[in-house]
Formats: sequence, C-alpha cells, structure tokens
Amino acid sequence: MLTLTARWPLAGMVLPLVLAGCAAGSRPAASEDARATPTREYRLVDDLCDQLDPTPLTTLSGIPTTQTKYKPVRPESRHRSLSCGLSAVDRENAWVYSLQVTVSLDDAANPAEGKLTSRGAERTVTDLGDRALIHVAETLTLDNPVREGQKIQSQTGTIRVVEGRLGLQLSYSGHGGTAPAVVDAEALLTGYARQTLELLGG
Repeated sequence: MLTLTARWPLAGMVLPLVLAGCAAGSRPAASEDARATPTREYRLVDDLCDQLDPTPLTTLSGIPTTQTKYKPVRPESRHRSLSCGLSAVDRENAWVYSLQVTVSLDDAANPAEGKLTSRGAERTVTDLGDRALIHVAETLTLDNPVREGQKIQSQTGTIRVVEGRLGLQLSYSGHGGTAPAVVDAEALLTGYARQTLELLGG
C-alpha cells in the first residue's frame, strides 16, 4: 500500500509534462511566423537621366529645356554602375542648375547597406529606401575667379540612399550670378531620389 501511494503523485506530475511537451512541439517556430518582405529588384536604366522629370530644374532656370550627359562605365568595374547628369542653364543670370546621379548594383555578397556610413554633417531621411542620408550646405557668396569685383553664389546638396543591393547618390549644385532662384535643395533631392528609385525598379 505504501508503494502504490508513492507512485500516484509521480504519475500525476508526469502526465501534465508530457501533454505540455506535445503542445509545445505543435507550435510553429517564431522564425517561421515572421515572413521577411521580399527586397525589390532593381535594374540599370541606360537613359535614366533622360527619363527624369526636368521640371524642378527648368523651373529654376526659366528655360524649358535641359541637357543630359552620361559617364561611360569603366570596363574594369566589379559592379554594375551608371552615372549621368541633368542640367538647366539660365544664361541671362549666369546660373547653372545641375543634378548628378550615380547608381551602383553590388553583388549579393556585398550589400550596399554596409557601405553607407555617416559623414558627420549628414542626417537621416525617413521613408526612403532602407536608409538615406542627406546634407545640404549653406549658400555661399564668393568672389568670381574670372571677373574681378563680381560675386558668385553657390548652393550644393547630396543625398545617399541604399536599398538592398542598390546604392544611389544624387548631388545638386546651383552656381553663378548674383540673382539666384530660391531653391529648397532638400525637397529637390528627395523628390529626385524617389523618382529615380521608381524608374530603376520599374
């Protein structure tokens, strides 16, 4: 009788443990529940700068036309890349407004994200790629190196964006005479960055 009484409490402990183990084994692992969002696939667009909307630049110059220029891809480059420029010229006020675009598609083993480090003066832009950093410099007034006694003004800004294997850099510059248009360089750069991502992912 003593032996029988001692076994029943043990059996009562084992049964709940067995049931708990079965229940735990039936639950899906947390990693199975979390489904990663697929990374958008990007491609190089040969005529990228010709497809960009020139309006933000032509509005500044008052001239309804722009010029585009492409930089040849170096054959020894390890990664697929593209560089091009878009510019509008206001000859009357001696101003040039330009946008330089550089795109690179790294291989999967070397994602672009790992190469985007802050340069100190930059700040983060939210809701743009996996990560984006921007820097807009103050407008400078300088002596004209060509014409003595004349002043020129210069505006610059750069935004760098990464998304998956894609690395994107856009640089804006406006420089020339003493009657510059009022430019929201940050809005111009972020707008062109979003437009470029759409074209590359189309």
